[in-house]
Amino acid sequence: MGAFGNGFQPFCNPNFSGGTGRFPQVSGLKVTFHCNGLLPVVDGIWKAPNGPSGTLTLVGPTDTVRLVTNDFMYTLGAAGSGDGYPPFLSQGTDVQQPGDDLLQVTIDYITAHSPVGPVVEGRVVGP
Repeated sequence: MGAFGNGFQPFCNPNFSGGTGRFPQVSGLKVTFHCNGLLPVVDGIWKAPNGPSGTLTLVGPTDTVRLVTNDFMYTLGAAGSGDGYPPFLSQGTDVQQPGDDLLQVTIDYITAHSPVGPVVEGRVVGP
């Protein structure tokens, strides 16, 4: 089903027992999907370096996309992955683990950029 399909699964199937924390968060991409019954179907993925309202470039089957994930996803990747995602560690190429402490990186960012003002930008569009 792929990473996006896995992440959209709880949205399409409210009785899904595999966990609800898995909805994908994206930056630099725009993804559209719909539900075919209880199964998610990805309609398109576009590179969106200037946000979803900027210039979009369709991602094709031979294009390369760099994924960044947290230590939870990376560490469990080899054993089946966190939140049921496919094993990024074993399927990825050019895998790097800088070893940053995720909690400290988050604290430092919020401290440097407070107040943080999140907004909904429309990067993931579903039914």
